[in-house]
Amino acid sequence: IARVMDSGHSRFPVYRETIDNVIGILYVKDLLGFLIKGENISIPEVLRPAYFVPESMKLDSLLKEMKQRRVHIAIAVDEYGGVSGIISMEDILEEIVGDIQDEFDNEGEELVSVGENEWICDARMNLEDLNDELGVHIPADDFDSLGGFVFDLFGKIPGRYEKVKWGKLFFIIQSVDGYKIKQVKIIKENAEP
Repeated sequence: IARVMDSGHSRFPVYRETIDNVIGILYVKDLLGFLIKGENISIPEVLRPAYFVPESMKLDSLLKEMKQRRVHIAIAVDEYGGVSGIISMEDILEEIVGDIQDEFDNEGEELVSVGENEWICDARMNLEDLNDELGVHIPADDFDSLGGFVFDLFGKIPGRYEKVKWGKLFFIIQSVDGYKIKQVKIIKENAEP
């Protein structure tokens, strides 16, 4: 249990005998629920079903399926049915929007005011931190970073200077690197009519 807690991960594939025999996914929050209650548990009791995908699956299709199934980790299998790796929703989003910072990363996020109700923001900025800084309520359930949220709003890979509106906020792509959103300009509409 100490090893799980020290890892900084929230989900773990569990296998029996060989890595090619994944029997489920262990969610730390499920494990903690039993520990808090002081109940004895066996690992197979708390496992959730594993989601298996072919290693050749395109990232955009995989992201869409993971969102529909509401899973955050998939087991990639090769043409022979052997496990070739795991991929998380965060891995996919990082390929698209760049590195996503979490509480175990040390790099700082950046938000710079460039005018009244206007900011330039690093796409990696944590949504909860952004909400606190701007006094807004962007939902942070499905995404950790601003880039992931904005990417989802567009529903495609946006180009530089493309704009999308959500509530009273405009998001304008300032810079991209290939398929990764790097910086976003945020403009908050006046609350007054």
